[in-house]
Amino acid sequence: MSEPVKQSPAKQGQATATESVAAQAARTRLEERVAGIESILISVPMLLLEIALILSLFVPYATQTKTDEDPESFNLFFFLAGFADRDDDGDPEAASILFASAFLVLIVVIIGTICTAPTLAGKRISSRAGATAVTFIIVLILGNIGAWMVMLMGVYADSPWTIGPALPLLNLGTLLAAMIAFMPGYRRIWER
Repeated sequence: MSEPVKQSPAKQGQATATESVAAQAARTRLEERVAGIESILISVPMLLLEIALILSLFVPYATQTKTDEDPESFNLFFFLAGFADRDDDGDPEAASILFASAFLVLIVVIIGTICTAPTLAGKRISSRAGATAVTFIIVLILGNIGAWMVMLMGVYADSPWTIGPALPLLNLGTLLAAMIAFMPGYRRIWER
């Protein structure tokens, strides 16, 4: 039997240092690849939610069909006209003001989410920025539920509405925002 060749302590240290440098380089490459994948996994949904929320502000929420007129489409800003509604005596209509106020809040929340959600795509965000974005997303979820309730009331009204593309876009944006804000895998990415 042959005896294993013993290396001098200097050569052993040199081999360990070489392995250490190679291991460090491999680790650095792996960390860069993981960071790139994480960036893609959060950037793509973030881009889609931004596009969906921006479009939901401007495309029609519904189309109202009246018997003797052409169908009328209206977007989210149409509901703000409720602030100007008056009854026969010239007094403001309470129901119209209530709906206009609710949709004004929804517009502000959508814009707030558009502005604050991208902070969740960054790393090492402040706890205040993260809490602000999550708060807007929670209120967006509630606003989305409220918008569905109003749309369903309109669908079953005397002159029925047909739901337009804005509500599905709002749903998509809300779903993506909730996913980024609350799914544990995404939270680990933006809470670092």
